[in-house]
Amino acid sequence: MPLFQFIGATIGASVVVTIASLVWPKVTSQPRPEALTRVRDVVMQTQMGQGLAETLGVSDEEGVTPVNISDIVTTGTNAAIDTVTKSAQRAVTSRLLESLGTQFNTLPEEEKATFRAQICTPPAE
Repeated sequence: MPLFQFIGATIGASVVVTIASLVWPKVTSQPRPEALTRVRDVVMQTQMGQGLAETLGVSDEEGVTPVNISDIVTTGTNAAIDTVTKSAQRAVTSRLLESLGTQFNTLPEEEKATFRAQICTPPAE
């Protein structure tokens, strides 16, 4: 079992280093470290490496601009806040309607009729 774990860890590390060597210009404007440059050179000599670079959008490094991580985080945070806000609004509205329904059902029939008349009467023109 330890041998399989070692092989799995080695393969996983190789994949991470390969992808890091390819996406480096998208992540930062700093120069790529020498070790990653060598890995990229080897990877780009393979058909699979060229296909991966195409998929990641880094086959032509001249046209690659670094992604602004803070913009991505801000956009993600704002989307999460919007989702939570809408969910909270739905929950509050649902609870409010449940409460109103319960209160309405406890009213005497006379008051229910008055209430229905007030709500259901069409507006005067």
